[in-house]
Amino acid sequence: MRSATPAALLLMAAPGCAVIEGLTPAETAPDPAPDAADRARAEALYREGLRALNPPRGGTRDPDRAARLIAEAAHLGHPEAQMLLAASHLYRPDGSRDPEAAIPWLERAAMQGHVEAQYQLARLIEAGEGTAREPAWAAMWFRRAAERGSPAAQFALALMQIAGAGTPRDEAEALARLRLAERGGVAAARRYRAALERRVDAAAAEAAWTRVQRERARGPVPAVDRPLVRFAQSTLAAAGYDPGPVDGHDGPRTRAALAAFARAEGIAGAAPYGPAMIGRLRARAR
Repeated sequence: MRSATPAALLLMAAPGCAVIEGLTPAETAPDPAPDAADRARAEALYREGLRALNPPRGGTRDPDRAARLIAEAAHLGHPEAQMLLAASHLYRPDGSRDPEAAIPWLERAAMQGHVEAQYQLARLIEAGEGTAREPAWAAMWFRRAAERGSPAAQFALALMQIAGAGTPRDEAEALARLRLAERGGVAAARRYRAALERRVDAAAAEAAWTRVQRERARGPVPAVDRPLVRFAQSTLAAAGYDPGPVDGHDGPRTRAALAAFARAEGIAGAAPYGPAMIGRLRARAR
């Protein structure tokens, strides 16, 4: 097998395990785990799959059995198994990749709060690999990963904020994110941070630093969270509506702007953050 990149290892390896070879994901989209019993079964299948891949001393590796067990765990909603299936499309032994097939697995793991899945999904969306290129939607996913502690996502989002690509231009907030990225080991953040410090007002920088440090999220993505609200607000503002400040707070002005947008789009009465509304906002943001 060819040498795996660091990103591949993050996606494809579990602690103490070798990279899975020849894993073939199922063609149908995985279903979320319906109950605690299935979640427990998914965990057991996943661990058994890893043991089949990396057996105890004296055991025999069985990659085919490992693939079946991990695929079953993924269908039951196990996020690490879903990541392995995504990786089997993104990092194939022959060097090919199929991002379109990987995205559904990344989405399922990302919605469960898997930080690396959120970051990798954002990268694919930002680049338009396997899906339409949507900078604003990518920024939302980078923000979700950043709120869950990803230094790489902080760095990616900061660069988008500096350029005003997919998100409003905000150098003060970008500076705060670059500081967090640098603290988290992203070496490239240092150069950008030093450049911004020379031109961002100190008071604005301090306010942004305080605000960004308070952005903390854990666990599965809720139906409505700050990144989704900010995506809606920035898209509405760019389309000429008045959602109020782009701050992630779902207040009356944001709801009124969403209702006005829905009427204009012919979907009056649609849930403010339901699939119909978000689909139209994504289409407008492209």
